Amino acid sequence: MKLELYESSSFNPYQNLGVEAYLLETCPPDTLRFYLWQNAHTVVIGKNQHAPTEVHLEALNNDHGTLARRSSGGGAVYHDLGNLNFTFIAAGELFSIPRQMEMIALALRNAGVNAQVNGRNDIEIDGAKVSGNAFAHSKDKHLHHGTLLVSVDKAKLPKYLNVNPKKLKRKNVTSVAARIVNLSELITIDIPSLKALLFKAAESYSGVQGVHLELPLKEADAYMTQYASPQWLLPLAAKENLTFDECFDFGCIKWMFEIENGIIVKNSLWSDAMDTQWISDLQDHLNGIPGTEKAIVERLKAFDDPRHASDLAQLITALETQGNA
Repeated sequence: MKLELYESSSFNPYQNLGVEAYLLETCPPDTLRFYLWQNAHTVVIGKNQHAPTEVHLEALNNDHGTLARRSSGGGAVYHDLGNLNFTFIAAGELFSIPRQMEMIALALRNAGVNAQVNGRNDIEIDGAKVSGNAFAHSKDKHLHHGTLLVSVDKAKLPKYLNVNPKKLKRKNVTSVAARIVNLSELITIDIPSLKALLFKAAESYSGVQGVHLELPLKEADAYMTQYASPQWLLPLAAKENLTFDECFDFGCIKWMFEIENGIIVKNSLWSDAMDTQWISDLQDHLNGIPGTEKAIVERLKAFDDPRHASDLAQLITALETQGNA
């Protein structure tokens, strides 16, 4: 196995996400890539999220902030220079989410905090979230990226993030800021020190001497352009002739159905669910049927995906309840 180490000096989210996409598409089968990067004054939403619902776009624009959309699932996050992002990229069995999560936790423990993986997608310190993680896949190549809160301006979270109250209720918290903690609140640390600890932990955990490489900026140019495009950031949604909005164990959804002559001609399924492909498959499954809750439920009952049987059951029950209301 080879270990490639990358570090971005740019704070531009489109450049950083474009480089990440290129590193994923070109990763050799015998290589683990570990990439550290930062964004300045940016809200990053999940691949399937509805930006106008999830983000206070006017406030972000007025403050000259940037909206970005990543390739992975999950919810909206705020990035400033008090946040450090990391990315693991590998193919096949070299990619292991539990192992990678423990690698990050190890670096934090070496920094002097009791960091633990919480069994879902977060790393916590005494119950407070210090790192959120998300995942994306391309054929046999896989990506795992996450945030590390060092000294993020928590006051900016409610200003720019429009978190669904149903989601907060399910998590039993009053706000996003209420369940997170900055490392700087617990120990004396800065971004350069944390980077050094992370690179060291990557080498220690993998048992391989890492090679620091330059970022492939020219090669990644097409990906950067894609991530900055209006079509990627704000895709045209279906007309809201019928809508469904709810939160579940797997995440929140906002489903818009455009109906002509009683038939669904287009639908837009927005979600912070981790499995982006499942969300896309659900959306593709519903065009061309009658635009009623009953018809939608019947079509969903015919959707066969054993990986998400319990998630689908929750969704169907909620739709049936709305239809009977």
